[in-house]
Amino acid sequence: MDNFVDQTEFWYEKGGDNKRDDDKWWMPTVKVPSEGLSDVTRKWLQYQKECVNQVLKAAMAINAQVLVEMEIPEIYIESLPKANRQFEFLLLNLTLDQLIQ
Repeated sequence: MDNFVDQTEFWYEKGGDNKRDDDKWWMPTVKVPSEGLSDVTRKWLQYQKECVNQVLKAAMAINAQVLVEMEIPEIYIESLPKANRQFEFLLLNLTLDQLIQ
């Protein structure tokens, strides 16, 4: 976020001042000049997005690996109805497989 401090081509309006009607009313709204962003700023923002996506993918892979290594307590498994146990294991395995890839 420190990289965004010196940006002058776009700015944010605080969430409380917005008139957003959706469920993210608290988020700031990005404002750009009427002529739009320069090519340099547009490329810089795209680069920042790619960096953030790389960090997100790495964090998801680490979380998936930790989940794979975690042991599910037997008392928890036994407390589930039989149908829910099978569904939960299936869902967990499918989700972990997708995250690891």
